[in-house]
Amino acid sequence: MKIQKIKGISHGLMVALATQSIGAVAADIGAEAASGAGPKTPAIKTVTNFSQALRCMDELFLAYGKQGIVITSAGIPDETGKVRTGTKEMVISTVAKMTLKSNAFEFIDFHSAQDDLGQLFAAIGDAGRKLPDYYVRGSITQMDDNAVRKNKGAGISLPFFDFGYSKDESYDLLSMDMSVGEAASRKILPITSTSNTMILVKGGKSGEGGGRLGKLGLSFNVDLSRSEGVGAATRTLIELGLIETLGKFTQVPYWKCLDTNLTNPLIRDQAREWYDSAKEKDLLLFVQRKLAGMNRYNGPLDGAMSDALKEAVAEYQSKAGLIANGAVNFDLYASLLDDTQNQLAALPAPSPATKTIPGLAPAMKSPAASPAAVTTAAPAAPAAPVAFRLTLESERGARPSYRVGEFLNMSLSMNAHGTAYCYYEDASRTTARIFPNQFHPDSSVSAGGVMRLPGGGFKIRFDRAGTERVGCVGADRELVVPAGLKGARDLTPLPVRSLNDVVGQFKQANPAAVASFVDITVTP
Repeated sequence: MKIQKIKGISHGLMVALATQSIGAVAADIGAEAASGAGPKTPAIKTVTNFSQALRCMDELFLAYGKQGIVITSAGIPDETGKVRTGTKEMVISTVAKMTLKSNAFEFIDFHSAQDDLGQLFAAIGDAGRKLPDYYVRGSITQMDDNAVRKNKGAGISLPFFDFGYSKDESYDLLSMDMSVGEAASRKILPITSTSNTMILVKGGKSGEGGGRLGKLGLSFNVDLSRSEGVGAATRTLIELGLIETLGKFTQVPYWKCLDTNLTNPLIRDQAREWYDSAKEKDLLLFVQRKLAGMNRYNGPLDGAMSDALKEAVAEYQSKAGLIANGAVNFDLYASLLDDTQNQLAALPAPSPATKTIPGLAPAMKSPAASPAAVTTAAPAAPAAPVAFRLTLESERGARPSYRVGEFLNMSLSMNAHGTAYCYYEDASRTTARIFPNQFHPDSSVSAGGVMRLPGGGFKIRFDRAGTERVGCVGADRELVVPAGLKGARDLTPLPVRSLNDVVGQFKQANPAAVASFVDITVTP
């Protein structure tokens, strides 16, 4: 660069001006290069055909009380060697979208170079870390290039002009299989297995022509092609597969999220498979708990058929448009399975004047009862049903005292099979759920069994002096979680004033619920 001396300006200043000029030129060139090399299309958020369905699954898990199921996955490998995508990250993001409100699944990531689940679980055991309850596995099992190919073409030739046109279409098949396995035993759960196939379309249109104008020759060619992306198809298959697989695993009506219902032959076959594989006691218990949760059945939840259950079934069948014969059949099972509990509870309640309550003397029956119904009763008056009891105890008595630094240790028991929810209120009146929790997501408690509180992988340590409380609410039927408490994580402060507020909400939604409390004194 040539620098001319300017009168009145020193040599040092001229050098500085020249340096600034060079720097400015370099900066302009760098900015132009960066602008030229940068992408012209802005980034966009990934939205697939199943984005709404994933949100729907989240709502279903929330409605059915699915929470804290710990899972992992090494991804969905490609067994064909033709698809190269980051399937593990796709699985993680898909599961995350299904658990925003419900917290149904907790995905634990364990990375290894080989991504082999056997090595992952061995590493977990060696490190003493938490072991997932289940794992998702699968693979891309089929990638057929040009499974179907179609070609069409035509042309015309004249002394002064030639023209040709062709159309080409081909179809690739991409298949993915998926299932859920138990982490401890490595046993695959057959009912969770799914297999889905997508068709990828590739096609193009082209035309060419030529001619002469005097001694001047000319020619032209036009080619328009399109090809559906393999990566986008893989993501779609993973999302569809997880909706089906996790829906089957949790036994929620996942088909609602796929804009279909039990009238679809494939979905009805799936429900039939669940029905046929269920044990009779489990099936009757499912019906009992569903009807009891709607206040339509007041008998014991024992998985046994009774006159009370037959009457409740017949009453529900008549309201739901089924044959009111009192039989537990597939149509009844499908109807109970296909609706959330709130929708079922919205059905008209049975009239007390037409109900026959078993366990009471004939004089207590409805005057409208038929003579046949009265004569079929046992000659001797049956024993009064045993009242449901829930007992919360401390190893230090009814009003235990602990010192700061000690750990809470309590037990919960029931005299009949049922469900329970337990909450802890600390000295600042902050309340949080301690059962069920991420280590024990099932709210069921067996008759005569003892549940340790807290149990599993966490403890509660007293860190300040004051008065605290633990309370449990339960029933011999499926409890309806109040709307204000749904979706809350365990050990997370709840938007309530006190423990009494929580129990009050449960009793309002569940008239048959009972509660048990233990008041705790913490000393320095």
